Amino acid sequence: VVLLEQGQLSGGTTWHAAGLVGQLRSHSNMTSLIKYSTQLYGELEAETGLATGWKNCGSLSVARTTDRMTVLKRTAASARAQGVDIDVISPKEAADLWPVMATDDLVGAVWLPGDGKANPTDLTQSLAKG
Repeated sequence: VVLLEQGQLSGGTTWHAAGLVGQLRSHSNMTSLIKYSTQLYGELEAETGLATGWKNCGSLSVARTTDRMTVLKRTAASARAQGVDIDVISPKEAADLWPVMATDDLVGAVWLPGDGKANPTDLTQSLAKG
């Protein structure tokens, strides 16, 4: 793996990345890669002694149309086949997970409890050390 940065490691575009780590992908290879990444990020700080900023907070993807819900259900079936923990849920269940969200126009959602976020700069440094 080659990472090109300007000046120092994580001194370029890495430092302003969002840091969101979601496992839901439309291609099986990408889902497998992200699933592996979430497991690695949860263990990396103990291995390297460097903080990663990893927080396993889960994520919601919502659907406002039946067509979008069909896509989410298909992707959920594919993710399940690869061992990703995912639940197809109702708008009420989505509201229970994130109460500030308006759900009156939702058809449904999917919940991925294994998703999370990391600090991109800290994670890069920890990966480099590991």
